[in-house]
Order: sequence, then structure tokens, then C-alpha cells
Amino acid sequence: MVKDMSNLTKAQVEALLECFDFLANGYDEQSCFEVGDLWVIQMKHKRTQKVIRMFIRPNSYRLILRGCTRKKVLFASTPDRYRIVVNSDASVGVIRLCAGAG
Repeated sequence: MVKDMSNLTKAQVEALLECFDFLANGYDEQSCFEVGDLWVIQMKHKRTQKVIRMFIRPNSYRLILRGCTRKKVLFASTPDRYRIVVNSDASVGVIRLCAGAG
């Protein structure tokens, strides 16, 4: 997946947590790449062969299944930053690195 899982925005964290959930539920990562501030992750289900594409930007993400947008989430821009930690038991945690004022 993404090489560095620190200094992430809330949108990036939420999208990656969804991707981890898909991985835990029978999907395999097929490809992952970055173009500017856009991350694209493609996964395919082992049994059903369904393909999911996740398009992640700093303040939004979009989940596409069978060519149709199934979910689109927009977040307000904030200075808050996070890190995702994958534990040895494959559980995932989120650590807040920098909190915005207020």
C-alpha cells in the first residue's frame, strides 16, 4: 500500500482504514500508485473477482466498485496529521501527530 503511513490527513487515514478492512475481508492489493496528491489503490476479491478502486486525496476519497462510485467522502481541511500503525496481530491503530489550534 502506501509507503509512508505518517503525516496523513483525516481523509487519507479513513480511506486507508477502509482499504485495510477490504484486505481483511478477502481482497488482495493489485496496484498502488501516486500522481501528485492523488493516491490510487486497486484491490481484487480472491473469490468473487470484484475490483475495487480507491482514489484518495488529502481532503477526500472515492470508492469505485464495478465502475460506479459507491462512496464519496469529503473532509474539511485542517492542520491535523496522523500516523497509522499496523501491529503484529494485523490490527491497525491511528496516532494523532499534530493537532490543530482549538
